Amino acid sequence: MELQAFLTADYLDIVFDNRNKQYGGYVLRKTYHKRVFTSLTFILFATGAFSVYALVNNDAPVRNVPVLISCPIGPTLYEPPKSTPKPPAAPTGAPKTDMVKFTTPVIVENDVVEESPTDLSTKVAGPINTNGKEGTVSIVGDSDTASAPVADTKPVLPEAPIKFAEVMPEFNGDLNDYLGRKLMYPTVARENSIEGTVIVQFVVAEDGSVSNAKVLRSLAGGCSEEALRVVNSMPKWKPGKQNGQPVKVFYTLPIRFVLQ
Repeated sequence: MELQAFLTADYLDIVFDNRNKQYGGYVLRKTYHKRVFTSLTFILFATGAFSVYALVNNDAPVRNVPVLISCPIGPTLYEPPKSTPKPPAAPTGAPKTDMVKFTTPVIVENDVVEESPTDLSTKVAGPINTNGKEGTVSIVGDSDTASAPVADTKPVLPEAPIKFAEVMPEFNGDLNDYLGRKLMYPTVARENSIEGTVIVQFVVAEDGSVSNAKVLRSLAGGCSEEALRVVNSMPKWKPGKQNGQPVKVFYTLPIRFVLQ
């Protein structure tokens, strides 16, 4: 290669001087920048087109009927009362009997019989000796214990609805199927492509009836009103139970409206 041509030649021409330029290495290196630019342009165009498509077309499944959300929000956790109720006081006026300190048993020989040093027919055993008041003593069977008033152990059930019970309320049947049959997609919501979830809270009474329904999370287009209408028209549920007794329980139900 002449000096003038050498000074003005590309470095690839210098490297491949007097070599077979038809070989793939020369062509690949010569067109490298062009191929990189073309690849980046295609990637940017594809990314932009996909982003525009994702914004214009909602990828949510399109359905004609509203359905219950697949992961329901369960009832809120139970909040224990701040103050513990005091146990009912024992009734006064009951006769008290004499109490004799309990004697620790002593192991003796089989042929030795010891009698109790104190007559316990009208007394009860206890940790200390105390004198009771005058009155009759009731003996139960062969036991030498005096009858004492027994406090009423029946659990006191709350009158107000609670947020959590030992046995939560349960719908009689398939709740998803019931909502799918009863819910009507509002016309305004359908025409404006409104989708979303309405969360309704209501009270299940002791007899299973539904009352006091209210919307915790609303949705435009008449969806909130439709959700309330269906909840208020529900048949009786299986009531919640606390200590084996039916009680009023709050229940939170999410209802999802999806067009298809």
